[in-house]
Amino acid sequence: MKKSSRYISLILVLTLATSLSLLSCGGGGGGGGTSAINGNVADVMTAMAPIKEKPYMLALIKDFFSFSKKANAQGSEVEGIEVIAEVDGEEVDVDITDGNGNFVLTIPGGGNVTLIFNIDGFIVSIQIFAPEGTVVNIVVALDQVEDEVIVKELEIDGTFGCETGAIIVAKAEDADFVIDGEGGDCIRVGGNCTLNIDPENIILTDCERCIRAEGTSEVMLSTMDGDISCDASGDGISAVGNAVVSLNASGSGDIAISGGENGISAVGTSEVNLFATGGIDIFGGTNGVEAKGTPLVDLNGASCIIEGGESAFEIEGDAMVDTIDCPPMP
Repeated sequence: MKKSSRYISLILVLTLATSLSLLSCGGGGGGGGTSAINGNVADVMTAMAPIKEKPYMLALIKDFFSFSKKANAQGSEVEGIEVIAEVDGEEVDVDITDGNGNFVLTIPGGGNVTLIFNIDGFIVSIQIFAPEGTVVNIVVALDQVEDEVIVKELEIDGTFGCETGAIIVAKAEDADFVIDGEGGDCIRVGGNCTLNIDPENIILTDCERCIRAEGTSEVMLSTMDGDISCDASGDGISAVGNAVVSLNASGSGDIAISGGENGISAVGTSEVNLFATGGIDIFGGTNGVEAKGTPLVDLNGASCIIEGGESAFEIEGDAMVDTIDCPPMP
C-alpha cells in the first residue's frame, strides 16, 4: 500500500475545487503542452533501534554492522530510488535517481501530479502541482521513520496561471514559494479562476508582470511568517475588469513591489488590497499606483513608501486609493 506524507511541505497540497484549466503562456520553461519536474532527493532518513532495548552484546554486534553498512553507503543512499509520476492514477513517467539523487520527469499537459518514491519496497508519496508549460525544481528528503516526504525547496520556472476553477497552495513551515517568470508573467489568472497561495516567503522574480488578473478572477497571496516580494519589468500588479488581487503579510512581514512601469495598475472595477503588519514598499518606473475607472486600491500597513518615476499616484475617473491605514514612512 502506498503511504502519503503526513505533511506535504513547501507547496503544493492542492485542492481543485472545480475543474481546472491551465494556461501555457509567457516564459514557460517546460514547453507547450507539457511540464517538467527537475527533482533531487537530498537525504534519506532511516530508523535505528535504541541500544537499551537489546541485549548488550547483540546491540554491539548489530550496531557494528549497521555502522559498517551506513559507512559503505555514504554518498549512495540517494542513488537508485525509483520515482514515479502519476496523473489521475495513471503513470505518466518514471525515473531512477542518479548518484546525486537527481531525477527528471515529464508531465503531459501538466497539472496535479503524485510523485511516488520507491526505496527497495518502502514507498512514500507526495502531491504537487506542475503548471503546464513550466519547469518545477524540487528538492526533497525522504523520512522512513515518519513515512513522509519533506519538501525542502521548490521553485517554478514559467507562468503559474489558470482560467477556471480554484487552486489552493497550502501553508508549509520554513519553506518559501518562488515563481521565476523567466521574463513572462509570474502569475496570470483570467475568467473565474481563484488562486490562493499560502507558504512562508512568497517571491515573484524576473516577471513581466508579477500578477495579471482579468475577468472575474481572484488572487490571494498570504503568509503568516514571511514577506511577499515582486520584481517585474512591466506592472508589478495588474488588475482589470472585475478582478480582485489581495496580498496579506499578517505575521511580521513586509510587502515589496517593484515594477518597471507601474507598481500597481488597477483598471475598470477591479480591486487591489494590500495588508502588511510590517511595511509596504511600492515603486513604479512610471507611477507607484495607477488607478483608472472605478477601481479600489486599499493599502494597510504599519508604514508605506510609494514612489514613481513620474508620480507616486496617477488617479483618473472615480477611482479610489485608500492609504489612511498606511502612513508614510517616518
